[in-house]
Amino acid sequence: MEAERPMTSILTSLTATQVAGLTTTIISNLTTTDIAALSTTQTAALTSTQLNVLNSTDLQYFAQTQIAALSANAIAGLSLTQIGNLTTTQADEFTATQVAALTASQIGALTSTELEGWDATQLGALTSTQIGRLTTTAISNLSTTQISSFSQTQVRGLTTSQLNALSTDDLIAINLANLTTSQIAGLDATAAGNLSTTQAEDLAATQIGALSATAFGSLASTEVQSWNTTQLAGLTATQLGRLTTTALGNLSTTQV
Repeated sequence: MEAERPMTSILTSLTATQVAGLTTTIISNLTTTDIAALSTTQTAALTSTQLNVLNSTDLQYFAQTQIAALSANAIAGLSLTQIGNLTTTQADEFTATQVAALTASQIGALTSTELEGWDATQLGALTSTQIGRLTTTAISNLSTTQISSFSQTQVRGLTTSQLNALSTDDLIAINLANLTTSQIAGLDATAAGNLSTTQAEDLAATQIGALSATAFGSLASTEVQSWNTTQLAGLTATQLGRLTTTALGNLSTTQV
């Protein structure tokens, strides 16, 4: 009587089509050895339904090459727990196509450590909607280099909470000209106080007029002094009332 073949041996002989046809019961009973034995071609055939029955520990046994081989549909089917429990090394392997396939909820489940290894190509695959779903912790822990790689469209996806969570260096890395008046209006006193003189010089009159009285009051006198007559014309009566005597005294005759 022929001895029963071990599951790992059977798995390695299956075609991609056969792997895709495995029941969720079989998939859920795979050992870590079985998972490691899957080729990239076989891994690419796994469906979101199959992956969804694996617990987070099992998923962590997928090698980097296997993670990169998963289809966009399979990635989009991962549970929030599975997404949040990926190792940093695994998250680093996401392709641009996989990143773009992540749902808004999955984006919100990504941890700051999972994102810290993403390069400009991976970050560039994020839509403005996905950007807006990143947690403030994840956004604040991105490096200045990562923040500076965001396009105008992506920057406009940032929420005011995310913008206010950025460090001074990160704010400097963002071209404020790319922000909408609604985003500018949401800046708090700390964020406005962290703006550099160069950034203040680049604000459009409509953006200046959108600053809240509290945020406006946090601007340094040197920043106000850098504005030309067109920019100053954007000031509201409430904002003028928040100018410090120092700032007023340092305005040039032309500005006044």
